[in-house]
Amino acid sequence: MKILAPVSSLSEALPLIESGARELYCGLSPAAWGKEHGDNIWLNRRGPGKANLADLEELEDIVTLAHRKETRVFLTMNQPGYVKAFYPDLVSFVRDTLSIGVDALIMADPGLIKRVKEKEPAAVIHVSSLAAVLNSSSIAFFRSLGAQRIIFPRYLDLRVLRKMIEASEGDLEFEAFVLNDGCVFEEGFCHVSHAFGGAFCHNPAWSYKLREISSGGNKVSQVPAGGESFQQNVDEYKRWLWLGIKNFGGFPGPGGYPLGMCGLCALPELQALGIVSLKIVGREASLRKKAAGVKLVRKTLDLLEAGCSESELRERAGELKGVPGLCRSGYMCYYR
Repeated sequence: MKILAPVSSLSEALPLIESGARELYCGLSPAAWGKEHGDNIWLNRRGPGKANLADLEELEDIVTLAHRKETRVFLTMNQPGYVKAFYPDLVSFVRDTLSIGVDALIMADPGLIKRVKEKEPAAVIHVSSLAAVLNSSSIAFFRSLGAQRIIFPRYLDLRVLRKMIEASEGDLEFEAFVLNDGCVFEEGFCHVSHAFGGAFCHNPAWSYKLREISSGGNKVSQVPAGGESFQQNVDEYKRWLWLGIKNFGGFPGPGGYPLGMCGLCALPELQALGIVSLKIVGREASLRKKAAGVKLVRKTLDLLEAGCSESELRERAGELKGVPGLCRSGYMCYYR
């Protein structure tokens, strides 16, 4: 399994490769696109700013460096849907990126995937998690459009992943999330904007109040007959937001590795499923956090390749991350 790391500048590429990444993904927000279409029409799910490269020249430099180090580079064009009138400009943009050696395009819009494969049949398409591939029929659909890799959405149960992969046909590759940045909702169905300093769909400081609703003149209580109380549920939700979604406010663990959502202890199962790529989230993160994440995944993969058992790897991964108690709590787990 290869480590797929986010990169947002040329200066980050070599440190990430030297830390253990063998695949890089990035976004691009060229000035010409903004001038033509405005700052509110984004080429990918991150707007102009530090999460994106500034121009094709920087992308070409990254591709050249990465290929020299036997590392592939993927470009995000992962909006769930683009205005059809933009397709000609998008295809032209795709041609520009392919001409400088980009290895694959990360896409979610079925219409755009179809158009790109019609105009540029050799283009390699990776289906973004934003396409919400949640069942085997979705896999078959995107395969029929010419996709070569499926990026599974967050939080899919390992048993579901197994069934989906077993039901798939052909030589598709599969990619899974392994580190950082959970999402409160199913991101493929989420239209919350990140344009105001990050998503504003959640906040651990928000307070909640339970109210009874009326149905046909009869009051219907939302209080469960058994189990935890409403306040207990809210408290646990807030803790999950802080640990898994807000990543401890961005603070690293005792060993300097990033805290937050994680799938390290599921590496044996992911390997057995045939996952080929492990995605680290966070194009907008600092280089320090990105490199630390790559090193953490690399160390855990080394344990797996050295023959660590499932139970031993789970324990060692928690020790590496520096917070075994929080790992056992399940609040930071993608797959458990």
